Parts: sequence; structure tokens; C-alpha cells
Amino acid sequence: MLPARENSSGRSGRSWLDGALARFEADNNASVAPTNSLLERIVPDPALHARLINTLSMLEHMGSHKIMATQHSAGIDRPTLKHVAEEAQHAWFMKHQAEKCAGREMKYAPGDLLAPASARMYFQRLEALIVRSLGSRRDTDAPYLYMSMVVEFRALWFYRLYEKCLKRAGHAMSLKRLIGEERHHLTDMANRLERSGDLSDARAYRFLDGERQLYLGLLRALQRATA
Repeated sequence: MLPARENSSGRSGRSWLDGALARFEADNNASVAPTNSLLERIVPDPALHARLINTLSMLEHMGSHKIMATQHSAGIDRPTLKHVAEEAQHAWFMKHQAEKCAGREMKYAPGDLLAPASARMYFQRLEALIVRSLGSRRDTDAPYLYMSMVVEFRALWFYRLYEKCLKRAGHAMSLKRLIGEERHHLTDMANRLERSGDLSDARAYRFLDGERQLYLGLLRALQRATA
């Protein structure tokens, strides 16, 4: 399970998030090789690569839409507005890169995406798992914070592998700024959950484990789509 969370007076030098990230890396170690293999097959092929980037744009757009759909009360704060703005910017950035790669306009339509049904299902099933598990807490900010935090764990993990693959291929596209913003979002979500008293090791691990199973399903779908 995740490292036990200590209170501020007993916290060790490594924060909860540092420990959770280390555990996430260990739990997902077996997925590194197949993910790298997928990326190594896609990146040199402009048509496939454009569809992958456009799929990532769609997922970023879904993330920004989910925030806007759930965080619309009069008390919405600046960090949440910044979050939704940056997720929308990530969707725009990926769309722009996809169209550069393809040399044409691209839509969120099946022919311009990779495993679109599985990509959408990944997001929808993760949200359903979190909302269902939170029960009475679903009417608070906890679903938004947990959903965002769990997605950022995966985004940070995947984009780091993707950035390394792009470098190996000598591709001009850089994800450095995006990775920095995803890390900031992850830290912000964890801190806000902790301040609200909603951060639970057991709950976070259950969500991260559920997400890992959903990612494996998406990975298999992407492998089939690019075979």
C-alpha cells in the first residue's frame, strides 16, 4: 500500500506525494517496456503519430471539460480556474502539434484518433470509480481533486516516457513545459486534498490501482490499433 501519511509534526523528509510517486513508478514498472515499444513504433510514422497526438489532445480536452462541468459554483477559486485554463491550453497544444505532423486539419473523429472508444472509456470509467467510491463525499470538491490527481499521476508518467522517445527520435516537439505544469497540478491536487482532510492513503491507492488497470486496457487497445 502507499506509505502512511504523517501529520505535519511527524512528517519525514519525504512528503506523501514523493512516496506515492515512488510507489506509482514501482507499480507501473512492468508497463514501461510495452509503452516505450508502442511509442517507438508510432513516433517515426507521421500518420500514426498525428493520430496519437490528437488522441492526447482529446483526453486533455475531456479533462478541461470535466472541470468546467463540475466546478462552476460561485466559490470557484483562482487555482481551479488556472487548472482548467492550462488543461485547455494542453489540448490546444496537442491539437496544433497533431495538425503540424499530419499536414492537415484534424478532428476528434475516429479516423483522426487512435483507439478512440477505449480512450473515452478510460476517462469515463475512472470518473465512475472515483465518484462511486466517494459516496457521501461526492458533493464536495473531493471527486474533482481525486480525479485530477490520479489523472496527473498517469500524465506525468506517460509524458516523461514520451519526451524521452521524442528526443531519441530527434523530433522537434518538446513536452518540457507541459510536464512541468502537470507536476504542478499533481502537487496542487494532493495539497488541496490534504488541507481539506480528504486525503486518504487507502482511498488514493484504490483509485491509483483502478487507474492502472484502466491504463493497461487502453494500452492494449492502442497496441491493436497500431499493429
